[in-house]
Amino acid sequence: MADRYDAIVIGAGLGGLASAATLAKNGLSVLLLERHHQPGGYASTFVRGRFEFEISLHQMSGLNLKEKSGLCLFLEELGIMDRAKFVSLEDCYRAVFPDIDITIPANREAAEGILIDHFPREAEGIKKIFELSFNTGYAIDYLQTGKPKMTQEQLQEYLLTKMDKTWGEVVNSYVKDEKLRAVLSVYWPYFGLPPSKISYVLFAIALSSYIGNGPKQIFGKSAMLSGAFIDVIEKNGGEVRLGCGVKQILTEGGKVKGVITEKGEKIHSDHIISNVNPISTAVNLIGKDKVPQSFLERIRTSEISTSLVTAYMGMDASCKELGIDDFEIWYYDTYDHDRVYESRKKLNDTDLLLLTAYNKGDPNFSPPGTSVIVLSALSDPEPWYSTPSSKYVETKNKYAEMLIKKAEKHFPGLREHIEVIEVATPITLMRYSGNPGGTYLGFTYSVKDGPLSRLSNEGPLKGLYFAGAWTQPGGGYEPCITSGRWAAEKVIKELKK
Repeated sequence: MADRYDAIVIGAGLGGLASAATLAKNGLSVLLLERHHQPGGYASTFVRGRFEFEISLHQMSGLNLKEKSGLCLFLEELGIMDRAKFVSLEDCYRAVFPDIDITIPANREAAEGILIDHFPREAEGIKKIFELSFNTGYAIDYLQTGKPKMTQEQLQEYLLTKMDKTWGEVVNSYVKDEKLRAVLSVYWPYFGLPPSKISYVLFAIALSSYIGNGPKQIFGKSAMLSGAFIDVIEKNGGEVRLGCGVKQILTEGGKVKGVITEKGEKIHSDHIISNVNPISTAVNLIGKDKVPQSFLERIRTSEISTSLVTAYMGMDASCKELGIDDFEIWYYDTYDHDRVYESRKKLNDTDLLLLTAYNKGDPNFSPPGTSVIVLSALSDPEPWYSTPSSKYVETKNKYAEMLIKKAEKHFPGLREHIEVIEVATPITLMRYSGNPGGTYLGFTYSVKDGPLSRLSNEGPLKGLYFAGAWTQPGGGYEPCITSGRWAAEKVIKELKK
């Protein structure tokens, strides 16, 4: 291993992987350092018994496999599409409320039709929300790529005038039916904030992407995607070291100069991309005394997003035998999404249950005659912090039992077919990822920290950059990959000077 590189990337989450792959593909010498023994961060898997579980991926956005634009084009240019294969899901989601059960297909015209059939009096409002959402997505594409062509007036209408709006504010101005408002907003737990708090721009982009491009799963699970990035990095001369974390980022005169690994090695570079969360990067790897106070204040005043509890279950029966026909089902006990958001603070109840049946996306996801079912609910880390360590296992098992009982209301006898179960809490995610509170999104997707106003990919020191959920454009598979690409492009531009 050399002692100097054009760039060092710290952390092999999707942001770090995309950064390192982009740099290597452009002929730069790059070293990727990852403390864990496998790459991917949340984009990886674990094994229990005869089952391999997907840690985080539910639905991947941004992949238009027909037109091969946007994220698809970027992955193809890197060579990722030759190594990772994707499967399209027919439906975006099935949502079950107290007296509404509706399935939204992955097609704009069909989705509009289903909604209008359920809410005929709101036809104009439905069409307007879809028009606004899709055109907001096009506006973002235009700012990034120049396509499709948009006038200044269109940018103003679809994007600029709504950057300070929440999704709820915009939807409520066109839709009067409370139940329809709730149905249109089903996806919000993916992004951590209810309609009354979440950035309109973020939610509009996400909704139009899922419905317009269709959600995707990865054949072979997300570890295949992470592995494909590693292949690209190494094929193009980049270096990857797993099981080798970074202890310190070296600085001098307001510039980064290299790193010291946890093994004590000193490696030099004037360009560092950190896929570690910016709080830990600034405080633990650099040191608060070497970081501008303005940056520390910026991250201090941004709210950290919530976490969740997940019960991973390997079943000794197929989805057909269990009576499960949908890939993903959202169960809401109320149409009041603010109430659902508040229920994340409780350990004895939740107004939300998300059931994901992975074999409905990939029939070979688990061994023949079996299936993998995952139950999820938002959960704030605070009540878990106050749980005594002696009660932790008991508490998380009770929480999982609550989720199973909720699922059994719809699929009686589900528990009888559980062969293996593993439960993850905010504490689990915090320990695994190093993210404060075990967040899966970084900072919240509030108006303040929406896609365009989020923390920049450029860090507070010269030569320091960030990639991942905490920075522009945000959390999730597509945004993290995009963030990594943007950070790498900034390094390439700087080196070309």
